[in-house]
Amino acid sequence: MRIIETIKNFLGLKKNSEYVELYFSNSNVHSSLWVSSTIIVLELFMILSVVLNQIFGEHKRSSSWLTAHLSAYTILLLATAVLFAFSVIYLKEKLRSRIPGKIVKYIFTFIAIAFGIFISVLDYKKGEQFITFVTMTIFAYTFIVFRPIFSLALLSISYIIFFTTCDSLIEATYATKVNLTIAFIAILVSAIHSYHQKIREAYKDEQLRHANDILTKLSISDETTGLANMNYFRSQTLAILADKTIDVTKYIFLFLDVENFKSFNEKYGFWEGNRFLKDFATLIETTFEDALTAYFSNDNFVIFTEDIDIQKKLKVLHDFVQKSEYEIKMGLKTGAFRPTDRNTPPIIACDHARYACYSIKKMFSKDYCEYDQSMETDFYRKQYIINNLDDAIQGERIKVYYQPLIDSNNGHLCGLEALARWDSPEYGFLSPGAFIQTLEEYHQIHKLDMAIVDRVCRDIKEMKEDGRKIIPVSLNFSRLDFDMIDLASEVEKTLAKYGIEKKHIHVEITESALVENDHRLKEAIKKFRLSGYAIWLDDFGAGYSGLNVLKEYDFDMMKIDMKFLTNFAGNQKARSILKSIVSLANDLGMSTLTEGVETDEARSFLRSIGCQNFQGYLFGKPMPKSELLAKIDDRTYILSSKIK
Repeated sequence: MRIIETIKNFLGLKKNSEYVELYFSNSNVHSSLWVSSTIIVLELFMILSVVLNQIFGEHKRSSSWLTAHLSAYTILLLATAVLFAFSVIYLKEKLRSRIPGKIVKYIFTFIAIAFGIFISVLDYKKGEQFITFVTMTIFAYTFIVFRPIFSLALLSISYIIFFTTCDSLIEATYATKVNLTIAFIAILVSAIHSYHQKIREAYKDEQLRHANDILTKLSISDETTGLANMNYFRSQTLAILADKTIDVTKYIFLFLDVENFKSFNEKYGFWEGNRFLKDFATLIETTFEDALTAYFSNDNFVIFTEDIDIQKKLKVLHDFVQKSEYEIKMGLKTGAFRPTDRNTPPIIACDHARYACYSIKKMFSKDYCEYDQSMETDFYRKQYIINNLDDAIQGERIKVYYQPLIDSNNGHLCGLEALARWDSPEYGFLSPGAFIQTLEEYHQIHKLDMAIVDRVCRDIKEMKEDGRKIIPVSLNFSRLDFDMIDLASEVEKTLAKYGIEKKHIHVEITESALVENDHRLKEAIKKFRLSGYAIWLDDFGAGYSGLNVLKEYDFDMMKIDMKFLTNFAGNQKARSILKSIVSLANDLGMSTLTEGVETDEARSFLRSIGCQNFQGYLFGKPMPKSELLAKIDDRTYILSSKIK
């Protein structure tokens, strides 16, 4: 079987790819151009030479000789001119079909060989060499490449016709037979070699082109979904927006977010998640077939399309996501942005659409939202926060405010919580709610939190230098801090820098930041604990995983979320829940602190059920260090005896 395949490959019987066939056609056209140019020059020279010799030469040719030779030269010249013209037209890409090229090639080959036979037979009759025939076969079968099977067949037929014709006129000598045989073998070997050299070049070029196509595709598309990547999407949308014949107000940017996809990936795995994204991407392409579509990141996609039947098309995508056969139920949120002028950068347009999408993330009944003026204000404030955070830290516009923690037994000050404030020259005094979420969204929160650690340590050092008692300070850390930096090591470095003892710093971690089986976070908390820090659980009861958190992690203090004190008066359920939480914390060996205490009634109740510490406006709002120290000095706050 392998022998048969080898023979078939040698004879050129193997079916080639479309690319290889096109490569051969293009190569033959280039060769034809050179061959035809050469033959045209030779034939014009021969015609001119014959004519001049007939006019001015001493040896005149007979009219029959002139007619025969000039006719042959003219026919070959015309055939070659047709080949030359076709080659030029083809190379100028005015003709892409390969069929006319094959027809012209075979006609030229037939005429060239017939010309060679005719002229060489005449020369042979006179006892001259058959150089013309050999030259024509070289032109026909080596410069223009045929499959070996055709070269063998056509060349054999040509030589048989030539030999039998010559032998019928004058019996061929042994030397003639040998010379013809050698010429036949040499040209055949050369023709076959040319073919196989060309086929190797074609295969190599095809592989390089395939590799280049892959690299090109990867440079403009996403490997997982097959959609365009964001670089290509932005460049194409930029070109459309710049086209002055386009009314940009009739176009719209869409940002799609597949909800609950993270849970889908966790349950079904990476490969199944990728398959879903691929299927969804294919549906986006077919639904928005005339639009620009791209994979944004994670479970997000973007579309730039004419504003035609948008809701109808989005419903197709929404139904696909919601009606999937998987147990994990997902949803689809869409944000939209309508460009008002062609100068809107695509990257900003996508950010606007994304902002609109994320604004409805927690709205169960709303799946579509368009970017509006109110969002414009919020969006630019976010951009301001991200762009100016580093300068605000360097310029000490990030302030630390301290809120008192009160001992329930005697009302004395037993600790402080450090809270961030931003003194902005553009927006004024910003509370944490205005910038914390934005910094988390853009993964910049670790910069803020470490700036607060530094400022708190500096304040403690200054109080120590002033001879004051050091009040322990609790510091809040984001879940993302543990991902972005080696938090325990960075905190350790800062304390060492200012010479602060670990007992003066408490590490607060919000309940919502804790995830079951998060080994990295567990290791970081363990590292804090082994280093000697007290670990506090912040906002207990704010999320839905409270009991699992208590099972998986060890804490020194439980801070009970302030929402339990909302509408506290007369709310018996809240009282029962608080009593159970305090009892549970005591059983687990944790101290308790309740946030948001604002009334004497709440304070009395919490004290009666054994809550050891309070925090809230009843005891004081967050305040700068200077105000806090002034209130300590005037005995508004009396330091707990636990503070040494």
